[in-house]
Amino acid sequence: MRNLGKYRLAPLAIALSLIFSIAPNLAPAQAETVIDEQFQVQSPGGPGYTGYLVNNTRSLVRFSSFLATFKTENQKIVGMKPCKSLEECPKEFSGQVADINLTLCSNAKEENCIRGVRATNLQTKKVITSFVPRPELTQDFNAKIKGSPEVDLPNGGNPLVVSIAEAPHAGGDLYLIKSDYYAARKSPSDKFKLDLITNGIYPVTVESGQFNGGGPNLDSRAYVGKQVAGNSKNPPPYISGFITDPRCLMATKNTCIVPQAFPENFSFGITLRANQGFTSWLYGRLANPVVTVSKAKVDEKAVLVNIDAEPVKVPLVYGWAQNSALSPQMLAKYDQDRSGGIYVGDNPRAPLDTISILKGHSNKYDDLGIDEMLSWMPLLGDKAAAMPSQWSFQTLVLRSDTAAKLSKCTSTAASLSGLIFTNASVFSSGAPAFDAKEGTLDYKVAAPHLKPNGDLMAGTYDLVLNSTVARCLYGFTKAPIGAKISIINSDGTNQVATTIISEKEGFFRMGAYGFGFSSPTIKVKITQAKAAKTTKKG
Repeated sequence: MRNLGKYRLAPLAIALSLIFSIAPNLAPAQAETVIDEQFQVQSPGGPGYTGYLVNNTRSLVRFSSFLATFKTENQKIVGMKPCKSLEECPKEFSGQVADINLTLCSNAKEENCIRGVRATNLQTKKVITSFVPRPELTQDFNAKIKGSPEVDLPNGGNPLVVSIAEAPHAGGDLYLIKSDYYAARKSPSDKFKLDLITNGIYPVTVESGQFNGGGPNLDSRAYVGKQVAGNSKNPPPYISGFITDPRCLMATKNTCIVPQAFPENFSFGITLRANQGFTSWLYGRLANPVVTVSKAKVDEKAVLVNIDAEPVKVPLVYGWAQNSALSPQMLAKYDQDRSGGIYVGDNPRAPLDTISILKGHSNKYDDLGIDEMLSWMPLLGDKAAAMPSQWSFQTLVLRSDTAAKLSKCTSTAASLSGLIFTNASVFSSGAPAFDAKEGTLDYKVAAPHLKPNGDLMAGTYDLVLNSTVARCLYGFTKAPIGAKISIINSDGTNQVATTIISEKEGFFRMGAYGFGFSSPTIKVKITQAKAAKTTKKG
């Protein structure tokens, strides 16, 4: 997360483990799920189990809008107050954090809002731009936040559910449009600084009844008097959360937004009007993306971001194992790291044989996360538990672990630098690393070998790279350039995959499809033929 000074206040940094750790014991889920999108975690057979889950679908929808103010002294939280507007917030604070569920743009000048939603019938090629907002379905979330454009705090709304009548799915025609704007500031004189924006489109139904409402924990008693959480030198106060009812993507006590499967032969799109966050990298879960980022108007700093793509099925990794089956390395790791969802027992520090904890990842991945998933594959039969479809993407600020040369070149791009989309269960978070020795962009992915039915898993990877970034990276001229994609297995052997390479409207698009898992490295090498020398006559 971006360091904001003394306190790094980043609500998205709430890991899956922190969300789970405050939950009560959960009753066993239904024995069978109807569709993969409604997959539910089962309770273990008793104490002495460790579980593992990789499913970032729900991590992207876990919170409705909130704005919270913290006061800290000597690494302790001495004050916390949730607010519905800045006018309600204390005027003196150590930091403010916000997760703003973006709303539909109310006028042509509003920034950081949703300008449009659409679907495309891939058989008829008809683009469907008409949709009907259904605010009455989510009004009891009571999560509206009044924004302040002067300090870059957007308006926040209840979960946005719309009807797209010409793109029906098996459960109806409702879709949840979820764009979360995560931002923070450390003093009243600062503007809010964007950390990232996450976006997703979800086919849903909305049901009434009795549910376990999830979402952010905005009770000040959960924070005041506690040490500031985190492992860094200047750790931030975090907003924790409650587990949402397993039947729901989002829920209150009386309303459940239930996930459904995407309809076949449709792609979906969204247009955002944003004033920051879309000049670096995007990554996520999409197939065949078409993306444009353009100035809204010459005299405005806002950009219009258009993304159209097909949903993609992502292998969900899940299972429980008795602690006696874990390797000594895994057992030692989990004995030290007690974060996760407690499914048996109530004390995470109790002996491992007396409790059962579910470990996992939400939407932050790195090489250690890839290694952890691979260590679970022998225990889980190297097979996915489900294949839910996803349509999601998020922004990324380049981190220090990305190659310096790549970072330098992305800073020269006037618009979006690149996009990476894959159906892998886990992947290298961020832009691909530049291997100067090999002259390749390298990207690591990992997933089970097998689908739930035993069929081989087929990987997908799309890289869209700004032409200016590519030429800067390789020192090329404006002459046409080409590319080669290689899929290298962990043992060094080369896989055969279907690849596509094209250049259009200032971007190179490179894709690889049909490759196998478990942990290949995708290498993209861009080349340019040397100009032929001319011979002087005479």
